[in-house]
Amino acid sequence: MKKRIIIAIILLLLFSGAFAVYRYRQKVCLPEKRISEALEKQEKLFDRIRPDVDGTPAAAPISPDIPLTEANDAESGEAPPPSPLEDVREVCSDAVGWLYVPDTGLDYPIAQGDDNSFYLSHGLDGESDPFGLPVLDYRCAGDFSGYNSVIYAHNYENMAMFAPVGLFRENSYMDSHPRGCIITDRGREEIEFFAYLTVPADSPVYNTVFITDKDRREYAELLLHTAAYHSDITAEELSQKRLVLLSTCTFEYDEARGVLAGYFLSD
Repeated sequence: MKKRIIIAIILLLLFSGAFAVYRYRQKVCLPEKRISEALEKQEKLFDRIRPDVDGTPAAAPISPDIPLTEANDAESGEAPPPSPLEDVREVCSDAVGWLYVPDTGLDYPIAQGDDNSFYLSHGLDGESDPFGLPVLDYRCAGDFSGYNSVIYAHNYENMAMFAPVGLFRENSYMDSHPRGCIITDRGREEIEFFAYLTVPADSPVYNTVFITDKDRREYAELLLHTAAYHSDITAEELSQKRLVLLSTCTFEYDEARGVLAGYFLSD
């Protein structure tokens, strides 16, 4: 009888161990493998289509109130040069730009869909992807000509996607990484960063509709007032700029968002 009990206990332990190994493989190993494979696939694709950031000419200045089509029509009759995003658009027709911030890991295409959800769970090729893509808010002008362009992406522990945005919560990090750029159809648009904010997901900083100069000025005041820190630029000066917000999830509290705010230098 005692021998049977010992055998039963051994079998139970073996079964429990095998089940634990199975659960670990299903819950940890396989998801990690899928994430690793997705990241490798993404990196290979991006390496193939990444625009020549350093070789892309600077974009000409543009007013927030003048659509780019009108600005292009006002230029000489010469045919416009090919877009630096041609290779990206061959893979994804919804691509609107390429974000690059030196020495941070922020080096990604930007897509804009009919909503803000699709490309957060799909890759540039339209297939399901846990990393997704940086997404320009569907309410924003797709050519970045509007007053405020809000770009969202996930925050991954391996510093993928917009995880590096959280590094900017330290003022010293912005001091050492003050600029980035977005490659658009018009060329290279330089960005100067001026503030970092921690806000709830429903914060009014995600507003994208501005009708009057007063609207823009009040929004600029909101950004500066809400910021954890900011440069010495004034709300009046910001109201005359085109703004760019890089937003990602952070973990200070439930539904917290970290926002890196900048403006285009060509204005």
